[in-house]
Amino acid sequence: MHRLIGRLEHLLRIDAERPAESLMRIRAVYSIGAAFVATQILNMIVMAFSYGRWTYDHTITLFAVSVVVAMIACIRFYKNVSFYAVGYASLSLVGVLCSALPENTGINSALVPFIALGPVLAGFMAGKRAALSFFGAGVAALGFLYWVSISSAPTTIYGDYTRETNRFAQGFFALSLSTVISIFIAERIYMLLSELRETADRAIRAEAAKTRFLATMSHELRTPLNGVIGLTEALRRGALPDAERRLAETIGRSNEALLRILNDLLDMSKIEAGKLAIEPHRVCPQRVIAEAADAWRPCLRAKGLSLTLSAGGNAPDRVMMDDLRVAQILQNLLSNAHKFTGAGEVRLSLDATRLDDGRWRLDYRVADSGRGIDDGMIESIFDRFDQGAAGTARRYGGTGLGLPICRELAILMGGSVGVEKTGADGTTFLFTVTVDAVDDAAGETDDFDGGETYSHLRVLVADDNEVNRMVMGELLKGFGVTADFACDGPSCINAAAAAGFDLIFVDKEMPELDGFETARAIRSGVGASRMATIIAVTADGADRDLPAMLSAGIEDRILKPVSGQALADALRRAQAARAAA
Repeated sequence: MHRLIGRLEHLLRIDAERPAESLMRIRAVYSIGAAFVATQILNMIVMAFSYGRWTYDHTITLFAVSVVVAMIACIRFYKNVSFYAVGYASLSLVGVLCSALPENTGINSALVPFIALGPVLAGFMAGKRAALSFFGAGVAALGFLYWVSISSAPTTIYGDYTRETNRFAQGFFALSLSTVISIFIAERIYMLLSELRETADRAIRAEAAKTRFLATMSHELRTPLNGVIGLTEALRRGALPDAERRLAETIGRSNEALLRILNDLLDMSKIEAGKLAIEPHRVCPQRVIAEAADAWRPCLRAKGLSLTLSAGGNAPDRVMMDDLRVAQILQNLLSNAHKFTGAGEVRLSLDATRLDDGRWRLDYRVADSGRGIDDGMIESIFDRFDQGAAGTARRYGGTGLGLPICRELAILMGGSVGVEKTGADGTTFLFTVTVDAVDDAAGETDDFDGGETYSHLRVLVADDNEVNRMVMGELLKGFGVTADFACDGPSCINAAAAAGFDLIFVDKEMPELDGFETARAIRSGVGASRMATIIAVTADGADRDLPAMLSAGIEDRILKPVSGQALADALRRAQAARAAA
């Protein structure tokens, strides 16, 4: 039925994106018309069996059906509902009059009660004014039929017109009642629809404002974080005395905790807006779990906790999954274990099971020796901003977003996250996801291990923020790269035209020319760097700019705060492009 209605509306050129009240009115036109046609065809069949011949009533009915079908067809070209309300009202009155006049039936016609339906139909299609207009026309029609009746000889044995007078009064009361009901109900329905539309419009505007706010906040927060985290990483990679190294590592862990909170807040807003996309690609599942363990081992060791890793030797070497989101889930689960375990150990494991359909189920477990979770709190800890027992946030800190985001991400990947077991000896969280195994990619390189050098590459960094330029410069030095710098778009274009660079980093937000315009100018020019690898550096992780980024000739983007891994990937890409040239 839904498909049939869709085809009919396509034929009648009814736009489903019209405002709700307008759409309901135009749908009422063809729905009422279709119902009228169906009932009158049935009426003609009944009359044929009753009379056994073609009658005057058949002719009237056939004429009315033809007019209604023609009016429905007109919707394709003309969509003024007032026109159709007038048309239907006129047709109903003409039908009653044609039935009542031939034998001077007048007000005693069997079709007179149908006049009371007019205000309801007119009001629903065209509103209060149409209902009132039909009321006036209906009263006039009743008066005319009453005059026809009293102009003829009385038909009662009493020799008066009592019955005709009663019929007129009953018709008037019914018409008045239907008009009042029509005005009240139809106006109320359309008022509610209008309010719903206004509410929806406000929600859309609020969502757009929220998106702009989050993009601005992301940029404003990530830019200083880029300086703090990037320079801290550069310090940690340098030759520091033990005491200073411990301080730098503590700063680094605090930075990472702050970044996780920021990412959780932004990801939750994306999930609410339905804009967070899962991007599976070829990854090693054992490496994902090993990197999560490496990231948390120093924090756990600093708290006196040991970390046991079981990396799942039975898992396939390469699978298709979003390793970034899987790692995010593991990071949040490990963060929970670190937070709620006072002494003992944390166990991180991966088990793989081959399914009958050839796919693989990966079971990631994070177990701790903490205090456990009360049975009544198990479900609530997956609610946003809920941390279980009262006082948890005050004692342990946190936002209460980690586990809800884990569950949302798992659902987006077709998996699940939950508490497998809990008790006085600790808690085990189980994250399960089903993936496809793939062949090992030929020539696939390992991830960043800090030992690569790319001193032969020429790199240009364009950013209007001095701290960001300093961060990029210090991080690139770790790869043996001495970069050139530009403080805005025009100076970047001039530098790229004067010298042949292998890799150009452009900040998305720059004065005069933004990163996209700068990249487009470099690509369209004849300078020595027009074939360079161009990477956008941005604090905004939204996907809405990806089409514009690609059309500008930018191959990829890295998100602030910039990490050594992201730079290593960009340098590898530039090196591969240089080798292929």
